[in-house]
Amino acid sequence: MSTKNKKSQTVFVTGGAGFIGSNLIETLLKRKNVDRVVCVDNLDPFYDPAFKRENIKPFLKNEKFKFYKTDIRNFSALEKIFIKEVPTHVVHIAAKANARLSVKDPEEYETVNIHGTLNLLELSKDQKVKKFIFTSSSSVYGNSAKSPFSELSSTDFPLAPYGSSKKAGEVLAHTYAHNFKLPVVCLRLFNAYGERQRPDLVIYKWVENILKGKPIEMSGTGKRARDFTYVGDIVHAIELALSSKGSYEIFNIGNSKPVTLKKLLSLVEKALDKKAIAKSRPSHHASVESTFANTNKAKKVLGWEQQVSLEEGIMKFVKWLRENRFKNIK
Repeated sequence: MSTKNKKSQTVFVTGGAGFIGSNLIETLLKRKNVDRVVCVDNLDPFYDPAFKRENIKPFLKNEKFKFYKTDIRNFSALEKIFIKEVPTHVVHIAAKANARLSVKDPEEYETVNIHGTLNLLELSKDQKVKKFIFTSSSSVYGNSAKSPFSELSSTDFPLAPYGSSKKAGEVLAHTYAHNFKLPVVCLRLFNAYGERQRPDLVIYKWVENILKGKPIEMSGTGKRARDFTYVGDIVHAIELALSSKGSYEIFNIGNSKPVTLKKLLSLVEKALDKKAIAKSRPSHHASVESTFANTNKAKKVLGWEQQVSLEEGIMKFVKWLRENRFKNIK
């Protein structure tokens, strides 16, 4: 008979070598109630896979950790891992990101973000997983929702295939919760940033260019507003969702204090103690005007609240970038 603690968890994390996934795994490995963390990632070359390998390198010697280089579109490969590892909880983060690029290559976003999600839901149903966490996005709201966005706001008009694919993932997850009693939590994340962030995202690119003395690009007039959420707060939300009750829930996870791009740049300049050379570029038609999370439901049901202010988070992120990615830039 197994001596494994009935309350211990085997957490299956897709996209675990990426930005949010690696931060989550770092935290989970410290938890006494987590017996094992299984990381699945295909090391997509959308950005340098060396960064992803670097993200998980500290975990490889931890006997609680196991990494599989696997694509979530490969059902048979995923099935073998599920049978071997017997996950009790699934955190599905893996996705093709970047809304603007999804307009150019919608098929890739459909196969990864929708078909890949369906594979994981099907296997989780068969495995009788205790909780399935799906990381959705504020992109589902498009420009149709009134600020601040609530979980009941319209999500029928996303602006890009990326947002559409995230909405489809939420809807698929609901059908599995309804038909197979698979407990699901969908977390709509608002503009995640922080340590190990993807290099294509705005704060990362701005810091790199400012340090190198290169111009940074400002979308439009800089008046578009974004609700930026620190990765540590997102990890905390995922942990709370893993232990939450209920059959199907959607939660906004955001800072609830949107700032204009101009204000964001001033905070980055302050953290770097260096002024930017800013050049305006036309705003992309797939970019929303603003994001603004109403997080009352997350506070009431999950007991989650944003802890790290944008100013503090940017200071943390800039410090990490200087010590890790840009330590050779004077």
